[in-house]
Amino acid sequence: MADKLILNANMICKSSGFRPQECTVEKVIEVSGAEFQHFIEAPTLRNYYLPQYRSLMGFYNGTNHGVLFVNEENGDGLLVNSEGADYAKYSQFIPNAREIIQRHEQTAAMSEFAEHLASWVSGCISDAENSRDFNISFEEFLRAPDTKEALCKCFCEALKSYPEIESAEENNNIISVAKKDFTELKLYCPLKIEIDDGSGYTEEVCSENYAGYDDEINDFICDDLNSDEDAAERGLAAYFNDENLDKKVYSIMPMVETRNGNLYGMAVVQSYGDLDKAEIADLVGYITGQFADGFGEGLEQRPINLGEDEVYISLWNSEDYYLKPESELFHDQKFDQTMGGLS
Repeated sequence: MADKLILNANMICKSSGFRPQECTVEKVIEVSGAEFQHFIEAPTLRNYYLPQYRSLMGFYNGTNHGVLFVNEENGDGLLVNSEGADYAKYSQFIPNAREIIQRHEQTAAMSEFAEHLASWVSGCISDAENSRDFNISFEEFLRAPDTKEALCKCFCEALKSYPEIESAEENNNIISVAKKDFTELKLYCPLKIEIDDGSGYTEEVCSENYAGYDDEINDFICDDLNSDEDAAERGLAAYFNDENLDKKVYSIMPMVETRNGNLYGMAVVQSYGDLDKAEIADLVGYITGQFADGFGEGLEQRPINLGEDEVYISLWNSEDYYLKPESELFHDQKFDQTMGGLS
């Protein structure tokens, strides 16, 4: 007999009733047991994860939208809707959240195969009801048409779970697979540019002074990336530690571009299909970190000659930094990308 189910839950004395509300989980975040304990003991204190995902949370379209924190040690969860705050303004403890997530992610084909397996085992036991000991042929199970069909569906569903796969269809024991085309996303940021004033110090200058130097600067950045074979192909995506983004995003190429008479920093992102809101939030956080402390930190320490100036370029400016999509920053206006005039 299986061990009895143990739940962590709050039991309410003489409750007058329960009125659950529909909640959509926009993002699942695994945290350590210590972090999770801190969250549930003091949910109204500032939670440093929440600002990054503020745009995902709120009450809209008739449902609550939130972030689900999961204790990586025991699988319990805390569902949070901050509604723009940096703390858990609305929250609910969810026992065994990881199991709920896993059941949700299980495909229809896997569920069908589990039912088929249970039916086969039940049939084997039923056929041997008058025998104390009996054998089961696993080869016979694998050769069964229903087993092959169920396994093939599982294989197709497993293929489709990969972000680069568009479709997978079985025909006469052959699975035909089609891959997705890349989707491109451009994210822009302001540049901080300093020049050597000849006295051993640098002074900040307006980035507009170097509009039109795109090719020279991008060649300079490309040389930096080419020093690492993986980065030469995938750019900053070569250094992901986020498993989901590593699968979904193929490349992140840092560069600059002249738009509307000014020079901007840019990350050109190629992904398998469109990224959702949570993935974009994760991506922006990752690129910001790379521009501030990773790749960008090394770049800003190496000078480049532009015209007669020795220039230091930083992709990070802590005072007025942003990283915005092209459509949001330029409001869908069409610009000449060479010298920045309206077209």
